Amino acid sequence: MFRKIRRYLTIGKVSFKYNLFSLLYKDLGKVNRPTEVCSIAVDAQKRDNATKLRLAFEELGPTYIKLGQTLSKRPDLVPSSYIMELGKLQDNVKALEFIKMRESFETECICDTRVVGEEHNPACYHCNDILDMFDDFEITPIASASIGQVYKAVLDGKDVAVKIARPNLIDTINVDLQIIHDLKPLLIKIMGLGKNFDIDVFLREFEDMLHRELDYRVEAMNIKRFLENFKDVENVFIPDVYLNYCNENILVMDFVEGTQVKDVVDVDPENVSKYVQLISSSYLKQVYIDGFYHADPHGGNIVVNDGTIAFIDFGAVGKIDGAMIRNMLNLFNAMYTKNVDMAADVFLKIGKLNPEDIDLHRFKWDLDDLITKQHYLIGERQSDNYAKLALKYNMSLPSEFSTLERSLMLIESVCLDLDPNYSLMAEAKPMISKAMKERYSFKRMAGNLQMEIDEYMEIFKQLPAGINDVIETIQGYRIEKLQGKNNVLGKYRLLDEFSQYIFLSVLVVSSAYLVVRGEANYTLLGLGGFVGAVLMGIRSLMRS
Repeated sequence: MFRKIRRYLTIGKVSFKYNLFSLLYKDLGKVNRPTEVCSIAVDAQKRDNATKLRLAFEELGPTYIKLGQTLSKRPDLVPSSYIMELGKLQDNVKALEFIKMRESFETECICDTRVVGEEHNPACYHCNDILDMFDDFEITPIASASIGQVYKAVLDGKDVAVKIARPNLIDTINVDLQIIHDLKPLLIKIMGLGKNFDIDVFLREFEDMLHRELDYRVEAMNIKRFLENFKDVENVFIPDVYLNYCNENILVMDFVEGTQVKDVVDVDPENVSKYVQLISSSYLKQVYIDGFYHADPHGGNIVVNDGTIAFIDFGAVGKIDGAMIRNMLNLFNAMYTKNVDMAADVFLKIGKLNPEDIDLHRFKWDLDDLITKQHYLIGERQSDNYAKLALKYNMSLPSEFSTLERSLMLIESVCLDLDPNYSLMAEAKPMISKAMKERYSFKRMAGNLQMEIDEYMEIFKQLPAGINDVIETIQGYRIEKLQGKNNVLGKYRLLDEFSQYIFLSVLVVSSAYLVVRGEANYTLLGLGGFVGAVLMGIRSLMRS
């Protein structure tokens, strides 16, 4: 209780220092209100206010830094001036002395004393001094952030990076989350949130994201997954992780040599072009093929070295399900082919907006402008145009789309910093083509077909019990109508139709089985069976 009160006092002190309540009501509260007449003075004031908010968040620590970074992904909630400023949130803070960081090592003992000849596990931070567990360990951190600090060490002759969480961090973050929930009514009023916005869902997603980033075991699993996805990709390095030495507070991974992209200077044009191509293609692969991508790919999280690139800091990741990947591929394909009608249909589907609820003609006009800029306006960032269009038409984009768009915006900015002539549209064409081919590949379609067959098999299992009921119902109805006419002919036609449907069902299942077997001869036979089934089905329907 006293901890929460002290934190309230700290937040109040910082808020008064930067005059947060006044500036939040003036600027953020106008997001969903009628647009004001723009002037240079107003824009300058908004930028100044946005800077104050960023500085306040940095001073308040990890919870608010992460909150600001999350808000920077939501142009539907926050004005563009705040989006740009919150995107600059720096997570660099003064480093703690190593002796104070030792509290994070005091974890539970993982030793198994039942193992003969092994009194202590060499990877147990409880029973071993961390300085003795590594061949060499530099106690001065090479990086310091609000959540953890990174040290360089040597393990089994290899250079490694050791990321250690700051001690007692979870307690402060939990108190901050309680306070944010307490202030929900105030946030709704200050930010002018509409009735369609569910702040509880937003805060729950934010809380889940924050707790995932606090557990370094989650990041270790993310690294392993990226490592698997890029095992056959040349010139893209994903550092391996040493799981035996990882726990909730400690992450040990390969040390990445090189220069962060944000610090790259005086690189010859040939290498610059190669780096841009590698960064762009590898990231689009993450999005459109893997459906699992680095969610914070700024210039400090990408390292270049001697013709290769490496991604680091895998705490924040994004995931896209199959439906979203299909929609994104269709949207990009429509943008690439300049098909405004298709792009409009897909974008409205993503935003879950009924075409009848907007001025569709005007919407397509604006979308056509966006497509034109994507193709012909070189050297400027274009990825955030989707969010601006959605905001204009009051579309509710899903959170995974907003996260993805911000990530693409960061990648686009990184590539533009390296090459002012960079075009995301041009670079994405080969990867999108590959993704479309994989989407419609026989292997993928056969896999989807097998899932469908499993569902149909469950239905067919129930057929015997239901067929008798269907036959009795149909016979009773048809025979009753045919009384006094030609009952024999009526029964014959009924049985003839029913036998055709049974035969079609057997043919479909048999053909599907042959296709799933994957052998060339069986596949052709199975596909032939499908064609025959379709033709017979059409004939039966026409006769009926």
